[in-house]
Amino acid sequence: MTRTPPQVPHDLRLLPPTDHVLYRLPPRMSPHREELERLILQWADRYGLVDGPRARRRLADTHLGELIARCYPHLRAERLAPLAGWFTWAFVIDDLYDGRECAKAARAAGHTRTTLRMLTTLPTRPGGPPPSRPRRTARTRARRMPPLTVELAEVWRGLAGRQSLQWQLRFITHMGQFLDAFRYEAANRERRHVPALSGYTQLRRASGGITPSLDLLEYAAGLEVPALLHESEQLRTMVNKAADVVVWVNDVLSLRKELAVGEVTNGVLAVGRELGCGMQDAIDHVYRKVARDVGVFLRAEESLTALCASWHGLGEEDRAAVGAFTDGLKAWMRGNLEWGCNSRRYLEVDTFRLGGGPVTHDRSGDLT
Repeated sequence: MTRTPPQVPHDLRLLPPTDHVLYRLPPRMSPHREELERLILQWADRYGLVDGPRARRRLADTHLGELIARCYPHLRAERLAPLAGWFTWAFVIDDLYDGRECAKAARAAGHTRTTLRMLTTLPTRPGGPPPSRPRRTARTRARRMPPLTVELAEVWRGLAGRQSLQWQLRFITHMGQFLDAFRYEAANRERRHVPALSGYTQLRRASGGITPSLDLLEYAAGLEVPALLHESEQLRTMVNKAADVVVWVNDVLSLRKELAVGEVTNGVLAVGRELGCGMQDAIDHVYRKVARDVGVFLRAEESLTALCASWHGLGEEDRAAVGAFTDGLKAWMRGNLEWGCNSRRYLEVDTFRLGGGPVTHDRSGDLT
């Protein structure tokens, strides 16, 4: 049934209680934060991803560099630019979908259709040096595509050459799911429909963009978890629970902002509808769920440690990759909370979008 969600009371407690298990996870911070902030604005400027000075300030105030620095503790200096580029793309395209105006929705859908088509044609190859830059004719064709699509293709050049074929295919799959989830959210927003909890839980990992974000942990560290371990019960549980913790905490922290822009696909609202409870009770329920998810994650980590100890085929680099990936999953759970408390994206309710308008200027040149 379609319902109009209530407004958010000003006296809501949006943070977990002080004894919550999230605060027991160690906070992390990469030393590259300032450089990441600079690179994010450089990506946005080079590809014309933000509409004017106000949008550029809003992007700066989002502190995406802080999010990356908190969530990628093993980030290598030579891998900063593609990571910053991906997060710039992800947040701009997410903002493009905010609001229910028909013109904005049509523009957003056009970006997504073009980007989904581009994903199906991305070159995949065993790890090696990045491919050479496209010839002038290809760049001329690229200028006719939406700037977000062109920027993502450039980001892919920086990512793919360093990663295995298995990683590339997994990342592209998760990217496609992320983009496809926008249609689901747009349909809910158009009808002012708060989704049922069962369906929402199933789709939230994809719609939150967290699955490709977690894939990037391996890129950032320059260490890939062996493909067989990725399919282990323990690691799949850890990835899923870390993803759930991130997106459900984000639902609470972004509640005021999302209602201000007409978003109804939010876990707090889904819980309130399912349980027939008030908003504060729904938030408290979400944080109890998050605590349970962290507990399941930690138990799976113990089991994975035992599995790795008995798996004699693992080399030292494999074990280092598992350790770095596990650290990164924990960093994401804690870092997302810390960043959400500092980012003006959530501290101030602002319906202004980052951008997404058509830009056709030449985008040649390198990020430095």
